[in-house]
Amino acid sequence: MLTAKEIEPISLVLDERCQHFSLDAIRSATENFSEGLVIGSGGFGKVYKGHIHHRSASHVAIKRLDLMSNQGSPEFRTEIEMLSKLRHCNIVSLIGYCNEGKEMILVYDYMPHGTLKDWLSKADDSLTWLQRLRICIGAARGLEYLHTGTGTQHGIVHRDVKSSNILLDDNFAAKVSDFGLAKIGPTNQTCTYVSTGVKGTFGYMDPYYFYTEKLTRKSDVYSFGVVLLEVISGRSAVDSTLSEEQWGLAPWAQGRIKEGKLGRIIDSRLTGQISSNCLKQFAGLACRCLNDQPNHRPTMSEIIARLELILSLEERLESSMTTEDKFINKLKFFFPTKIQFKASKWMFSQAESSEAGHKLINTIDTSGTAHQLIHFEASSFTVEDLRHVYAKLIYKGRYWTSYRATMENGDQLVVRRMKKGLFWNEETALEKIHDLKEVCHSNILMPKAYYYSKDETLYIAEWMKKRSVSAILHFTEGQRPKRISWSTRMGIVIGITRGLVHLHTQQKIVHGYLTSGNVFIDQNNNPVIADVQLSLLTDDARPKFSSNHAPELLKFKDANMKTDVYSLGLIMLELLTRKRAISSKKGFNLPSWVMSIPREEMKSVVFDKELDREKSDIKQDMVRVLEIAMSCVSFTPNTRPKVEEVLQQLEEILVTDEKETNDQGVSQG
Repeated sequence: MLTAKEIEPISLVLDERCQHFSLDAIRSATENFSEGLVIGSGGFGKVYKGHIHHRSASHVAIKRLDLMSNQGSPEFRTEIEMLSKLRHCNIVSLIGYCNEGKEMILVYDYMPHGTLKDWLSKADDSLTWLQRLRICIGAARGLEYLHTGTGTQHGIVHRDVKSSNILLDDNFAAKVSDFGLAKIGPTNQTCTYVSTGVKGTFGYMDPYYFYTEKLTRKSDVYSFGVVLLEVISGRSAVDSTLSEEQWGLAPWAQGRIKEGKLGRIIDSRLTGQISSNCLKQFAGLACRCLNDQPNHRPTMSEIIARLELILSLEERLESSMTTEDKFINKLKFFFPTKIQFKASKWMFSQAESSEAGHKLINTIDTSGTAHQLIHFEASSFTVEDLRHVYAKLIYKGRYWTSYRATMENGDQLVVRRMKKGLFWNEETALEKIHDLKEVCHSNILMPKAYYYSKDETLYIAEWMKKRSVSAILHFTEGQRPKRISWSTRMGIVIGITRGLVHLHTQQKIVHGYLTSGNVFIDQNNNPVIADVQLSLLTDDARPKFSSNHAPELLKFKDANMKTDVYSLGLIMLELLTRKRAISSKKGFNLPSWVMSIPREEMKSVVFDKELDREKSDIKQDMVRVLEIAMSCVSFTPNTRPKVEEVLQQLEEILVTDEKETNDQGVSQG
């Protein structure tokens, strides 16, 4: 514990407020540098919590230079000279120092809430968005004071701005710290530079300064831009545990911002707290700070003005938001397109319309809180539009009811109304929906919009004018089956497989319940997979039929890539045999039926009779596809191939067919 009697005369600096402490006093205050009192460490050395009785009792932070550190006497002297002259509510206060023998020790005001970096890296507890904004404003004010407000002839460039150098007091007020690398420069021009050897922290360092060795106040602005990205993302400036393209936060985040994918960079702990307008402004400000050209970066004064504007907007929105508004606010960051707002509590009624066979999607209760329709893409319809359209009931199942809705402009949509009580909690639903935001593939039909509230869950997609693969393959008694060539069937199989490969390898998404009934043929005759992850939004829902899914899939939520591969194999078998995976015959199982056929009878019994018309050389391809299908429907999940392996085998068959066709054409010519 330090006492006033142990304070020696000041020998290094002139300001009487900076005290010189003896080494014995420092040892006493830190219990001889007890490891139990260590509260932090950095490039300089370890930081200890101590106690001082001087003027008024207060805790202190005692920073001791590590003799193996890259920093030394110059940085030690700079820190004392700088901080002994600086007094600002957003600059950490230096109480004193000790420089006996080889020891170099600094004594500061104690900051009970540690560093901004500490809080951003916490997994279980974190700062709110408004707290983060206020901390950014405080740190910016501290830097502005250094640059222009010290009252001296020369301003100060900090040169090591980073989240670990922003301390938080007991009220979470920001205090800029660590001035060991600070440099004095002219204040009359914002970009007048000082030529100096490059120093700083990788990940925060201004590239212009790094390459030219010209240091300006705009170098601090660049570093502060990286801090802004840390604040919005919760990520470190450098993280080598991620994939190589994501190591550096600044280039990775800038890329996502330029692509308009702001949802990719947001700290998940902030979902529901940030308005889209303020997010865009904050991200835009960070990008301006990171401009390659120092002259194009804002000043700290401009940064403060912009941050204060964002804070005032957020505070006004916060005060007017309902609980449900906040939930919808979480969703909208996952989808960058416009969100339509309509205050109405609405449901699907079963009232008959004036058109025979149609039912009206209508409002039966217009009271209640605001609900929103979240668009996955630019769409022309709103909740109000849906309230007044006529819709035909096309499917009623255990977990959802489907309608074909015809809009006033003639566009047709499929609206799936999910049954209540089946769905995950709010956070898990958000996570599942978030996974869909970037899926884009010619063989995948993405929803156009999504609606989520405690009363309704709706899933809205484009109506496919052509039928599903199931409807094309299977026909009711009395109907004449439509001829489907082998090349058409191969095109369907390969298209579905390509879509599934994209989901599994590029998006890391499991479909969940792939069947021939939710694969459709689009206007270009391409197969498109619908209802991606729709079943995974359910909690305890179970598949209705045991014969059209992997045997181990007892609940939709347990679906995985191997169960998707099983489903793909079933569709392949349906295309080969033209038999339903789901049969009216009790106990019928399509894979088991195929396996029961003797190999010598396989070609004559298993394959669709219509394929007998195909050329004889196609028969071998049919057998190869059958072998692939049977490997997919293996009873043991671990023996099923990966979907990308399935695609490779199918494409090899396709290439072989095309080569043989071309060879025949040449020989005939």
